[in-house]
Amino acid sequence: MKNKTWRGLAALLLAILAAEQAPATWKKAESENFILYGQANEGKLREQISLLEDYQSFLRALTGVNDPASPNKLPVYLVRGAGELKTVRDMGPNVGGFYTASSSGIAAFVDERAGSWADEDNHILFHEIAHHFMMQYRPTAYPAWYVEGFAEYVMTARFKPKTIEYGWPSEGRAAWLGRTTWLPTERILFARPPRKGPEAASFYAQSWLIAHYMLRDAGRAAKFKAYINALVKGEEPKAAFMAQFGEVKAFGRALETYARKGMTYTTRTRASAAVQPKVAITTLPAAAEDLLLREAAMHVGIRDQDAPQLLARVRAEAAKFPSDPYAQRVLAEAETLYGDRNKGAALLDGLLKTAASDVELLYLRGMKHVLDARAEDQDPAPHYKAARTWFVRAHKADEYHFPTLARYAESLRTDRRFDSDNTAEIVLLAQELAPQVDELSVNAASLLIMRGRFEDAEALLLPLASSPHNEGLAKAASAMLRQARGRSKTPLPDNDEPAVETASQ
Repeated sequence: MKNKTWRGLAALLLAILAAEQAPATWKKAESENFILYGQANEGKLREQISLLEDYQSFLRALTGVNDPASPNKLPVYLVRGAGELKTVRDMGPNVGGFYTASSSGIAAFVDERAGSWADEDNHILFHEIAHHFMMQYRPTAYPAWYVEGFAEYVMTARFKPKTIEYGWPSEGRAAWLGRTTWLPTERILFARPPRKGPEAASFYAQSWLIAHYMLRDAGRAAKFKAYINALVKGEEPKAAFMAQFGEVKAFGRALETYARKGMTYTTRTRASAAVQPKVAITTLPAAAEDLLLREAAMHVGIRDQDAPQLLARVRAEAAKFPSDPYAQRVLAEAETLYGDRNKGAALLDGLLKTAASDVELLYLRGMKHVLDARAEDQDPAPHYKAARTWFVRAHKADEYHFPTLARYAESLRTDRRFDSDNTAEIVLLAQELAPQVDELSVNAASLLIMRGRFEDAEALLLPLASSPHNEGLAKAASAMLRQARGRSKTPLPDNDEPAVETASQ
């Protein structure tokens, strides 16, 4: 009996070992707001994307958003281990995931092995989804502390089988507040946030506390809304804040009391408890095991110095699947963007014979000519003209594909039609579809200022001017905002600025 037991245990261990060593099978789950890529079984993947939809519904309820869902769903990649995360982008040690938004694509990447899928281990993803959500549906002149504080506040949501609990403290942030000296409240409220070290940790912790303090009380929430409205109008930040909350030092003392007395949380029903979200799941080709994350890296953009290695790896892996359309399209993208553009065009032409309305293939075919134009020393206009032919086809295939619109606008820069209402509408549509992409907002605001549409430009620049993530962007956007408020089509000299300030200053 004992021998049978040991033989059974050995067989079980071998089966587990074989399962762990077997190639991962990538699957894609698609819902109303997300496209989730993972290597779990279908049931687990459905559970994971349903949780993300519940989180999205929670954010909508909390912020009062009733707008239709964005046609651009957020891709989320669940990777296994730091090695897979590094395949997309080397973010250094101890990074559990990241979010990126560029004019070629937007996505979030999360290392499942950095923690389990329990909600307390998903703070990175929830934090970044909150940023993505707010830029999509509620972009305005939020100060830097609220941009981060709100994301910290909602990321601690706890998911039970039928309910969501929110308002829980972040254990890490609360512990930090309890063992360190706080930064001056005035610095948190009105200065640029520190970028690293203990001061950055204090900024996040205190920003979370202030957001919690504001959002847990209806009266304070109403005052906060009035404060934001004042910032939108261009009022000086400190004066606007004190008009609602009184002296800053007294406000700081109230925060300290609030932190000591304990915090409440709220329970609400999960949206999926009433109606399960619609989810479509597909299994990706075997070639995705080696190529999916490299394809994702190309979608969101890579550093110039990383291009040769990525191209070599894609060429080597795609060679294993010479008749697989998926492998060939990834190879076509790599050749077009980083290798032999003519070879890439030939591959794309072959793929388009059986997929004539594939927006990604059409877009890449246009990108071949855009890259030719960028490399042209003489006259880039013919290359841009050729690109537009493909971008028109891509737009007909998918009117919501914002990279197509962005690059179409670029192709007009050498054309007399660039400074036109038509170009402005193209650029604005791209920005509307992907307001998370700073480049699109800056380009749209610049064109609007050029055409004298100053108020429209202000609306786009307000969230950029208070961005906590990019100080250079915030300064540039602040300068453009002053220009728009000064109703000037040319940049204002430093000594000729209107008296108004933005929340980022």
